[in-house]
Amino acid sequence: MSPPWLVLIIVSSCTPFACISRHISVPEHPDLISMIEALELTRKFGDFTAVDALSFGVEPGMIYGLLGPNGSGKSTTMRMLLGLLRPTLGTAKVQGYDVVTQSVEAKRVMGYVPEEPVLPERLTGYEYANYVADIWRIPRDQDRQEEIDELLTLLDIKDASDDLIETYSKGMSRKISLVAALIHRPKVIILDEVQAGIDPRGAATIKEILNGLRKKNATILMSTHILEIAEQMCDKIGIINEGKMIAEGSMKELRAQAKGELSLEEIFLELTGGPDMQKIAEYLEEVS
Repeated sequence: MSPPWLVLIIVSSCTPFACISRHISVPEHPDLISMIEALELTRKFGDFTAVDALSFGVEPGMIYGLLGPNGSGKSTTMRMLLGLLRPTLGTAKVQGYDVVTQSVEAKRVMGYVPEEPVLPERLTGYEYANYVADIWRIPRDQDRQEEIDELLTLLDIKDASDDLIETYSKGMSRKISLVAALIHRPKVIILDEVQAGIDPRGAATIKEILNGLRKKNATILMSTHILEIAEQMCDKIGIINEGKMIAEGSMKELRAQAKGELSLEEIFLELTGGPDMQKIAEYLEEVS
Protein backbone atom coordinates (compact mmCIF):
# COMPACT_ATOMS: atom_id res chain seq x y z
CA MET A 1 0.00 0.00 0.00
CA SER A 2 1.32 3.43 -0.83
CA PRO A 3 2.49 5.41 2.21
CA PRO A 4 -0.17 8.00 3.10
CA TRP A 5 2.18 10.94 3.49
CA LEU A 6 0.65 14.07 2.09
CA VAL A 7 -1.86 16.54 3.39
CA LEU A 8 -4.44 19.14 2.67
CA ILE A 9 -7.62 20.16 4.45
CA ILE A 10 -10.45 21.54 2.37
CA VAL A 11 -13.69 23.35 3.17
CA SER A 12 -16.67 23.82 0.90
CA SER A 13 -17.37 26.74 -1.40
CA CYS A 14 -13.78 27.74 -2.08
CA THR A 15 -11.13 27.30 -4.72
CA PRO A 16 -8.20 24.94 -4.01
CA PHE A 17 -5.88 27.86 -3.23
CA ALA A 18 -8.46 29.58 -1.00
CA CYS A 19 -9.01 26.32 0.88
CA ILE A 20 -5.31 25.88 1.42
CA SER A 21 -4.88 29.46 2.56
CA ARG A 22 -7.56 29.04 5.20
CA HIS A 23 -6.47 25.68 6.59
CA ILE A 24 -2.83 24.92 5.80
CA SER A 25 -0.15 26.61 7.84
CA VAL A 26 3.36 25.21 7.66
CA PRO A 27 5.63 26.59 10.39
CA GLU A 28 8.66 28.49 9.23
CA HIS A 29 12.08 27.11 10.05
CA PRO A 30 14.46 30.08 10.05
CA ASP A 31 17.40 28.00 11.30
CA LEU A 32 17.20 25.55 8.39
CA ILE A 33 18.81 26.56 5.13
CA SER A 34 17.48 23.43 3.43
CA MET A 35 14.40 21.42 4.37
CA ILE A 36 15.74 18.65 2.11
CA GLU A 37 19.48 18.09 1.96
CA ALA A 38 21.30 15.38 0.02
CA LEU A 39 25.07 15.12 0.28
CA GLU A 40 27.01 12.74 -1.99
CA LEU A 41 23.92 10.50 -1.99
CA THR A 42 24.75 7.19 -3.69
CA ARG A 43 22.84 3.98 -4.28
CA LYS A 44 24.25 0.86 -5.90
CA PHE A 45 22.48 -2.33 -6.91
CA GLY A 46 25.31 -4.82 -7.25
CA ASP A 47 27.73 -3.37 -9.78
CA PHE A 48 25.15 -0.89 -11.09
CA THR A 49 25.20 2.65 -9.69
CA ALA A 50 21.65 4.05 -9.87
CA VAL A 51 22.45 7.29 -8.03
CA ASP A 52 26.01 8.58 -8.12
CA ALA A 53 27.18 11.08 -5.45
CA LEU A 54 24.11 13.30 -5.81
CA SER A 55 24.10 16.54 -3.81
CA PHE A 56 21.35 19.18 -3.70
CA GLY A 57 19.20 21.14 -1.28
CA VAL A 58 15.62 22.35 -1.25
CA GLU A 59 14.85 25.46 0.75
CA PRO A 60 11.66 26.07 2.77
CA GLY A 61 8.76 27.26 0.62
CA MET A 62 10.33 26.05 -2.64
CA ILE A 63 9.10 23.78 -5.42
CA TYR A 64 12.11 21.85 -6.68
CA GLY A 65 11.82 19.85 -9.89
CA LEU A 66 13.95 16.72 -10.16
CA LEU A 67 14.08 15.89 -13.86
CA GLY A 68 15.79 13.24 -15.93
CA PRO A 69 15.25 10.53 -18.54
CA ASN A 70 13.72 7.20 -17.60
CA GLY A 71 16.15 5.25 -15.46
CA SER A 72 18.18 8.30 -14.47
CA GLY A 73 17.71 7.75 -10.73
CA LYS A 74 14.85 10.11 -9.82
CA SER A 75 12.61 7.58 -8.08
CA THR A 76 15.58 5.92 -6.37
CA THR A 77 16.64 9.31 -5.01
CA MET A 78 13.15 9.98 -3.69
CA ARG A 79 12.95 6.56 -2.06
CA MET A 80 16.22 7.22 -0.24
CA LEU A 81 14.96 10.59 0.99
CA LEU A 82 11.79 8.89 2.22
CA GLY A 83 13.72 6.26 4.14
CA LEU A 84 12.32 3.49 1.95
CA LEU A 85 15.73 2.64 0.51
CA ARG A 86 19.02 2.80 2.40
CA PRO A 87 21.81 4.80 0.72
CA THR A 88 24.97 2.90 -0.15
CA LEU A 89 27.01 6.04 0.54
CA GLY A 90 26.30 9.64 1.46
CA THR A 91 23.70 11.23 3.71
CA ALA A 92 20.28 12.83 3.43
CA LYS A 93 18.33 14.96 5.87
CA VAL A 94 14.72 16.14 5.91
CA GLN A 95 13.97 19.09 8.20
CA GLY A 96 17.29 18.35 9.85
CA TYR A 97 16.50 14.68 10.53
CA ASP A 98 18.87 12.07 9.13
CA VAL A 99 16.73 9.74 7.01
CA VAL A 100 18.70 6.68 8.19
CA THR A 101 19.39 7.31 11.88
CA GLN A 102 16.23 9.39 12.51
CA SER A 103 13.93 7.79 9.96
CA VAL A 104 10.77 7.86 12.08
CA GLU A 105 11.11 11.58 12.82
CA ALA A 106 11.85 12.31 9.16
CA LYS A 107 8.83 10.35 7.92
CA ARG A 108 6.51 12.20 10.28
CA VAL A 109 7.17 15.50 8.51
CA MET A 110 6.89 14.15 4.96
CA GLY A 111 4.07 13.64 2.50
CA TYR A 112 4.50 11.25 -0.42
CA VAL A 113 2.67 10.30 -3.58
CA PRO A 114 4.45 7.48 -5.45
CA GLU A 115 4.70 7.07 -9.20
CA GLU A 116 2.82 3.77 -9.12
CA PRO A 117 0.51 3.67 -6.08
CA VAL A 118 -0.41 0.18 -4.89
CA LEU A 119 -3.94 0.36 -3.52
CA PRO A 120 -6.27 -2.08 -1.69
CA GLU A 121 -8.56 -2.94 -4.60
CA ARG A 122 -11.27 -4.55 -2.44
CA LEU A 123 -11.93 -1.31 -0.59
CA THR A 124 -14.03 1.52 -1.93
CA GLY A 125 -12.40 4.88 -2.39
CA TYR A 126 -14.27 6.22 0.62
CA GLU A 127 -13.25 3.26 2.80
CA TYR A 128 -9.63 3.68 1.80
CA ALA A 129 -9.58 7.39 2.64
CA ASN A 130 -11.03 6.63 6.07
CA TYR A 131 -8.62 3.75 6.59
CA VAL A 132 -5.68 6.10 6.03
CA ALA A 133 -7.24 8.67 8.37
CA ASP A 134 -7.41 5.95 11.03
CA ILE A 135 -3.72 5.17 10.50
CA TRP A 136 -2.95 8.80 11.30
CA ARG A 137 -5.31 8.60 14.31
CA ILE A 138 -7.44 11.47 13.08
CA PRO A 139 -10.61 11.64 15.21
CA ARG A 140 -13.66 10.04 13.62
CA ASP A 141 -15.77 13.16 13.72
CA GLN A 142 -17.82 15.26 11.34
CA ASP A 143 -14.86 17.47 10.45
CA ARG A 144 -12.90 14.49 9.16
CA GLN A 145 -15.76 13.26 7.00
CA GLU A 146 -16.34 16.73 5.57
CA GLU A 147 -12.67 17.05 4.70
CA ILE A 148 -12.63 13.68 2.92
CA ASP A 149 -15.82 14.55 1.05
CA GLU A 150 -14.35 17.87 -0.06
CA LEU A 151 -11.17 16.23 -1.33
CA LEU A 152 -13.14 13.63 -3.26
CA THR A 153 -15.24 16.40 -4.79
CA LEU A 154 -12.24 18.61 -5.53
CA LEU A 155 -10.52 15.85 -7.50
CA ASP A 156 -13.79 14.89 -9.22
CA ILE A 157 -14.11 11.35 -7.89
CA LYS A 158 -16.87 11.84 -5.32
CA ASP A 159 -19.38 10.02 -7.53
CA ALA A 160 -17.07 6.98 -7.64
CA SER A 161 -16.14 7.00 -3.96
CA ASP A 162 -18.50 4.10 -3.15
CA ASP A 163 -17.10 1.96 -5.98
CA LEU A 164 -14.35 -0.59 -5.41
CA ILE A 165 -10.89 0.70 -6.25
CA GLU A 166 -10.39 -2.28 -8.57
CA THR A 167 -12.87 -0.61 -10.95
CA TYR A 168 -10.90 2.66 -11.10
CA SER A 169 -8.99 3.84 -14.13
CA LYS A 170 -5.31 4.73 -13.80
CA GLY A 171 -6.15 8.41 -13.41
CA MET A 172 -8.80 7.72 -10.78
CA SER A 173 -6.42 5.44 -8.87
CA ARG A 174 -3.86 8.23 -8.80
CA LYS A 175 -6.49 10.69 -7.59
CA ILE A 176 -7.68 8.46 -4.74
CA SER A 177 -4.06 7.92 -3.77
CA LEU A 178 -3.68 11.68 -3.56
CA VAL A 179 -6.93 12.03 -1.59
CA ALA A 180 -5.74 9.42 0.89
CA ALA A 181 -2.43 11.22 1.15
CA LEU A 182 -4.08 14.54 1.98
CA ILE A 183 -4.90 13.60 5.54
CA HIS A 184 -1.83 14.52 7.56
CA ARG A 185 -0.07 17.87 7.40
CA PRO A 186 3.47 17.48 6.11
CA LYS A 187 6.08 20.18 6.00
CA VAL A 188 7.86 18.40 3.13
CA ILE A 189 5.98 16.93 0.17
CA ILE A 190 7.55 14.49 -2.29
CA LEU A 191 5.66 13.81 -5.51
CA ASP A 192 6.77 11.25 -8.08
CA GLU A 193 4.97 11.91 -11.38
CA VAL A 194 1.81 12.90 -9.51
CA GLN A 195 0.13 14.38 -12.61
CA ALA A 196 0.78 11.40 -14.90
CA GLY A 197 -2.47 9.95 -16.18
CA ILE A 198 -4.55 12.78 -14.70
CA ASP A 199 -7.12 14.56 -16.87
CA PRO A 200 -6.51 18.27 -17.65
CA ARG A 201 -9.01 19.49 -15.07
CA GLY A 202 -7.46 17.36 -12.34
CA ALA A 203 -3.95 18.39 -13.36
CA ALA A 204 -4.94 22.06 -13.11
CA THR A 205 -6.38 21.45 -9.65
CA ILE A 206 -3.21 19.72 -8.46
CA LYS A 207 -1.13 22.56 -9.87
CA GLU A 208 -3.17 25.11 -7.93
CA ILE A 209 -2.91 23.02 -4.76
CA LEU A 210 0.88 22.85 -5.01
CA ASN A 211 1.22 26.56 -5.69
CA GLY A 212 -1.00 27.25 -2.68
CA LEU A 213 1.05 24.97 -0.45
CA ARG A 214 4.24 26.70 -1.55
CA LYS A 215 2.75 30.04 -0.58
CA LYS A 216 2.06 28.54 2.86
CA ASN A 217 5.78 27.64 3.20
CA ALA A 218 5.58 23.94 2.33
CA THR A 219 8.66 22.45 0.69
CA ILE A 220 7.92 20.40 -2.43
CA LEU A 221 10.15 18.02 -4.36
CA MET A 222 8.55 16.77 -7.54
CA SER A 223 9.50 14.73 -10.57
CA THR A 224 7.67 15.00 -13.87
CA HIS A 225 8.17 14.22 -17.53
CA ILE A 226 5.83 17.08 -18.41
CA LEU A 227 8.53 19.70 -18.81
CA GLU A 228 6.07 22.53 -19.43
CA ILE A 229 4.66 21.99 -15.94
CA ALA A 230 8.14 22.00 -14.42
CA GLU A 231 9.06 25.19 -16.28
CA GLN A 232 5.92 26.95 -15.05
CA MET A 233 5.92 25.75 -11.45
CA CYS A 234 9.42 25.04 -10.20
CA ASP A 235 11.54 27.63 -8.43
CA LYS A 236 14.59 25.47 -9.00
CA ILE A 237 15.31 22.51 -11.26
CA GLY A 238 17.86 19.74 -11.03
CA ILE A 239 18.51 17.62 -14.13
CA ILE A 240 20.06 14.22 -13.54
CA ASN A 241 21.32 11.70 -16.06
CA GLU A 242 22.75 8.26 -15.30
CA GLY A 243 22.49 9.05 -11.61
CA LYS A 244 24.55 12.26 -11.74
CA MET A 245 23.46 15.89 -11.42
CA ILE A 246 24.32 17.51 -14.75
CA ALA A 247 22.62 20.89 -14.31
CA GLU A 248 20.85 22.79 -11.55
CA GLY A 249 19.30 26.20 -11.12
CA SER A 250 16.29 28.40 -11.78
CA MET A 251 15.06 28.71 -15.36
CA LYS A 252 16.98 31.97 -15.61
CA GLU A 253 20.16 30.27 -14.42
CA LEU A 254 19.67 27.26 -16.69
CA ARG A 255 19.17 29.55 -19.69
CA ALA A 256 22.36 31.40 -18.77
CA GLN A 257 24.24 28.10 -18.68
CA ALA A 258 22.73 27.16 -22.05
CA LYS A 259 23.56 30.64 -23.42
CA GLY A 260 20.21 31.25 -25.02
CA GLU A 261 16.50 31.87 -24.44
CA LEU A 262 15.70 28.19 -24.65
CA SER A 263 12.69 26.34 -23.28
CA LEU A 264 13.21 23.76 -20.56
CA GLU A 265 12.55 21.03 -23.12
CA GLU A 266 15.30 22.36 -25.37
CA ILE A 267 17.73 22.62 -22.45
CA PHE A 268 16.79 19.14 -21.25
CA LEU A 269 17.31 17.54 -24.67
CA GLU A 270 20.57 19.39 -25.20
CA LEU A 271 21.92 18.09 -21.89
CA THR A 272 20.59 14.54 -21.95
CA GLY A 273 20.72 13.81 -25.66
CA GLY A 274 17.82 14.45 -28.02
CA PRO A 275 16.16 12.03 -30.39
CA ASP A 276 18.27 10.45 -33.15
CA MET A 277 16.77 12.35 -36.07
CA GLN A 278 18.67 10.31 -38.66
CA LYS A 279 17.20 7.04 -37.36
CA ILE A 280 13.73 8.56 -37.21
CA ALA A 281 14.05 9.75 -40.81
CA GLU A 282 15.20 6.29 -41.90
CA TYR A 283 12.27 4.65 -40.14
CA LEU A 284 9.75 7.04 -41.69
CA GLU A 285 11.30 6.40 -45.10
CA GLU A 286 10.81 2.66 -44.61
CA VAL A 287 7.14 2.92 -43.63
CA SER A 288 6.19 5.46 -46.32
